[in-house]
Amino acid sequence: MPRSPKQLAAWLLLGLAAVAPLPALADECPAERAVYGLETEDGPLELGFIPARSMATIASDLYLYLTTPQRTYWFTFSVSNGYSGMTLWPVSDPRAPDAEPDGPRQLLDLDAEGEDLAERQDVARSLRFYALDEDLTFWFVPPNAGEPAPHYVMMPEIGLTLWYSPRALTEDATADRDPIPRGIFQQTACLDEPREPAWP
Repeated sequence: MPRSPKQLAAWLLLGLAAVAPLPALADECPAERAVYGLETEDGPLELGFIPARSMATIASDLYLYLTTPQRTYWFTFSVSNGYSGMTLWPVSDPRAPDAEPDGPRQLLDLDAEGEDLAERQDVARSLRFYALDEDLTFWFVPPNAGEPAPHYVMMPEIGLTLWYSPRALTEDATADRDPIPRGIFQQTACLDEPREPAWP
């Protein structure tokens, strides 16, 4: 069930009380070189942004990756008009050779009819993305290459899909439950060089 802004703010403040102070490097680190981490009982989670050679989507020229102890998931960004905010859309690996001609494949189609449409809509609702400044100001748009990295990143509902419908977010047909907790990803490093660009 989606969280209200008050619930998210309260949950965020509680979570931030448990994390270490963020180094000043976030102000100096371009988004495509930032590395974010979240420690869990099952192992560390890593999140970051990969630049596209041209444009991943109209919303951002960056892909987002999420690496769990099981696998890596890939996403593009979508920004809705009005107050809806940012949403992640699952795609295939944009670095793979078969992504070179036209980019990665979209893994979630809300336009196709079918008995599982309601389930696909639930998946989309779980993919809300939040980026925050050091003072907890929420961003309205995702970062682009060359822009400062956000201090904190959240995807508080993605764990629902990774638990109940992980195959909606990956091409791995063997994907099983991939448990991750609700948590706040904090920048842990700034790479010396940007990562290799992805297609297209």
